[in-house]
Amino acid sequence: MKFFNQLVCSSLAVFMMSGCSDSALTRQAAEGDFDYLNAKLSTTWKMPQDAELQLYHNYDIPDGKYQGGLGEQVDIRPPQSVLALIPGVRIDSDNNEITFWTVKPQLADQIWQVISQYLDQHQVARSQSRPSLIDTAWISWSAEDEVAPVKARYRYTRIQQGKQYGIKVSLLDMQQNGSTGKAIYNQNRYAVTMANAITMQYDRQAQEEAARKSRQMAQQIAVAMGSDRSGLPVVIARTSYDNMWQRLPDALVKIGFNVEDRNRSQGTVKVKFSQPDDEVWQALGVAPVSLDNGTYTLLLGDLGNRTSVNITGKNDKPVAEEKLKEFSAALSASFHESR
Repeated sequence: MKFFNQLVCSSLAVFMMSGCSDSALTRQAAEGDFDYLNAKLSTTWKMPQDAELQLYHNYDIPDGKYQGGLGEQVDIRPPQSVLALIPGVRIDSDNNEITFWTVKPQLADQIWQVISQYLDQHQVARSQSRPSLIDTAWISWSAEDEVAPVKARYRYTRIQQGKQYGIKVSLLDMQQNGSTGKAIYNQNRYAVTMANAITMQYDRQAQEEAARKSRQMAQQIAVAMGSDRSGLPVVIARTSYDNMWQRLPDALVKIGFNVEDRNRSQGTVKVKFSQPDDEVWQALGVAPVSLDNGTYTLLLGDLGNRTSVNITGKNDKPVAEEKLKEFSAALSASFHESR
């Protein structure tokens, strides 16, 4: 379904609308024989003499005056449902009103903010706007299963019942082809349509925020000492092997390690260490790595969502645990400094 604020009136638009109107009617109206509309009312039942009347009320039709379409005017489209895309929200639907309930006032604030952002993004005019109430001017919806665009006005209201906080979306009025007509029976459909527009906007923003935090977490690599399966000390970085492989060279340069060669499949990184000036360590806030200047090999291991790092020197001999601890602290500070 496409939302827009202004209807474009042109010969092309009229042509396109008339071309798809038959298809839209096909989607809405049932196919078949509507001769039942011409059926005559049955005569009153006459009881035979001496017969005893037995009444069963299982299928009684309640008294009342009912309004609705007949024949081709009956809309056979399935009802719309509100999308459950907002965690921590209970949804109430009553005719042309949809209410989002939550026990978290912060979540209610977020939904209210999303509504305001949605109206601004789609340039929807407000007929009135207060801290807890917004009324919109006429807005238009266009859909493939409608013979003509539907215009509607909405109200958003903040409510509270005890410790529950609600955001109510109400359809105030709607028109199609300039009159209410059949649109009266579609009020719930277009109340739900607006509610779904709000939930999808919330979900889209939530996904974008989650992606942003994911990227941030990928940059904030936590590094600490650990041990391998043999119990030997290793550095553990809480990030994937792919991310560590990509980020490691820049972090190493900051603490005096220049990369000379790398082999990803073997997980080896050959580096040359030159002791940085004291200002470097002071800026990072860590003690100097007490390695001799020279060539070393870093061994990376893929542990799923973590990556192990060890250092070997001459004759592939692992460096002392104390020096590995110094390297771990320096590497952690370097990742933190490079965010």
